[in-house]
Amino acid sequence: MKNMQNYLVVGTPITQSLSPRLHNSVYQELGLSRELSAFDPGDPDGFYQLVDGLRTSEYQGLCVTIPYKLAAYNACDTLSPTAQRTGAVNYIRREADGSLTGENTDAQGFAQAVKLQLNLDFKGICAVVCGSGGASRAIVDALIQGGAQEVTLVSRDAGRAEKAAKATKEHGIARPDSLELDQVEPAAQSGRIRTIDYEALYAGKHRYDLLVNATPLGMNDGAMPVTADWLIVNVSAVYDAVYRKSGTTALVAAVRQTNIAAADGRSMLIEQAILGMQFWGIHTDPAVLRSIIDAALL
Repeated sequence: MKNMQNYLVVGTPITQSLSPRLHNSVYQELGLSRELSAFDPGDPDGFYQLVDGLRTSEYQGLCVTIPYKLAAYNACDTLSPTAQRTGAVNYIRREADGSLTGENTDAQGFAQAVKLQLNLDFKGICAVVCGSGGASRAIVDALIQGGAQEVTLVSRDAGRAEKAAKATKEHGIARPDSLELDQVEPAAQSGRIRTIDYEALYAGKHRYDLLVNATPLGMNDGAMPVTADWLIVNVSAVYDAVYRKSGTTALVAAVRQTNIAAADGRSMLIEQAILGMQFWGIHTDPAVLRSIIDAALL
């Protein structure tokens, strides 16, 4: 099609992504000459080659998913305040001069999704976030900016979790791949972050208002970051940032058998995509976009 604007959603794996259906339904309904396609670069080297080529390619931007959000941060020339705080980028826009601007819509998208699905205000809560990648950084940022009393970041790699926690701070961060922990200020002043491993999580006596799964577990299998027995005793609500192309995740399915409120990542996918479309120049009422997307994902 003449004057078609082309975009990519990039991840490994990428076959499970609903982003092409979601974005293209909006473009078609609004009569826009745009198309979003899925691409798997295979590894970080492939991703960096793709981004380097973006400066002179036919593509106007990238939507970035697991596991390239930290790499996307490093690849951009200009970063939004949220991207600077989190050290992760999930939307890239190519500017007229070929430079790349990075945005993180995961943080606000997560906050909006939790509000819509769980009717939960972050102010004063104690939350536990499983995972230490790009998604967890955005989620921790949203919790801290929302006034959470305490955020516990749990990971199998305690060092990586500490790095992610200390990177999430009020006035920007160093590049994630060169971060020196002793040179980084504490996390945002509006809350407190602690890092633990899973052994400490199970051994502790904490009660959490919210658990968030920010790991890939459950995306393509029946795995869960924590056991159902532990959840029942220690958690009041669950948000799984992962979603499945059909059905829901094992974590949400298990939690819904109890009295614990739970939601999966489809709502976050939708909310962060609406923000991403705005970043790419679409300023239609979010309620209209949400309605189009909901119909497309039925």
